[in-house]
Amino acid sequence: MVTGKSKWLFTMASLMILVISCALPARVFARTSAQSAELNVLYIEYPPYYASTPDSDIEGIIVDIVRRVFERAGVSCTYTGLPSKRVISKMQQGEAVASLGWFKTAERETFAKFSLPIYLNQPIGILMLREEAHRFSRYDSIKKLVDSRHFMVGRIDGHSDGEYLDSILVDHGDRTVWVAADEVRLIKMLKSRRFDYILLPPEELGVLTRNAGYPVEDFVLKPMSDIPHGNVRYIMYAKSIDDDLIKRIDDAIVAEIGILTPSP
Repeated sequence: MVTGKSKWLFTMASLMILVISCALPARVFARTSAQSAELNVLYIEYPPYYASTPDSDIEGIIVDIVRRVFERAGVSCTYTGLPSKRVISKMQQGEAVASLGWFKTAERETFAKFSLPIYLNQPIGILMLREEAHRFSRYDSIKKLVDSRHFMVGRIDGHSDGEYLDSILVDHGDRTVWVAADEVRLIKMLKSRRFDYILLPPEELGVLTRNAGYPVEDFVLKPMSDIPHGNVRYIMYAKSIDDDLIKRIDDAIVAEIGILTPSP
């Protein structure tokens, strides 16, 4: 027999269970949704920042950084390697993708969104063959070098070297050899004298010359006085990516690496 007191206890217990069951799903859902976000991340073959490994993984300076960031943000990622022009094309078409380590430019902001900075390069220099270094000795700035019109520069089609360098080189298209390849191929073409120099941050030199099969001593990387600081790199998102997700990843960037700004 169920007494009045038992009914009261049973009713109270039922109410408590109902309250808890109503509260828990919202909390669990919030946690699950925060941890279940997925992102299709595109990358280009660009050591030492990102490069495919023999076991179908990727590695590199920026890969290590963003993996920590995405883990903190609760974002699981699928990584796909593509040429830079195809990455841009997918962004412009509005596919829900992100890509690693891009420079922010006014032109790219017309079709993409950007994270907070994730990496700050060392200042770019000009890379030349050692036996040709004497030809560059009189030039201490990239502007003087370009304006001399004595040299051909090799650049990768679809890449940016930052707004400052892009703005200097834009009016000298006849002195630029555009290459539909990666940086290793660019080094090989420099070695075979297809052009006179390329633009390169110091942290890329060792791995690129090694991957190209040449001793680093065969080259000289010369700093330029009018390139005082390194370029800032970002995660680039298609505009179809939700702003709340970008904000969540930005919060993780601040927590993992802080706010990066170029040195004056």
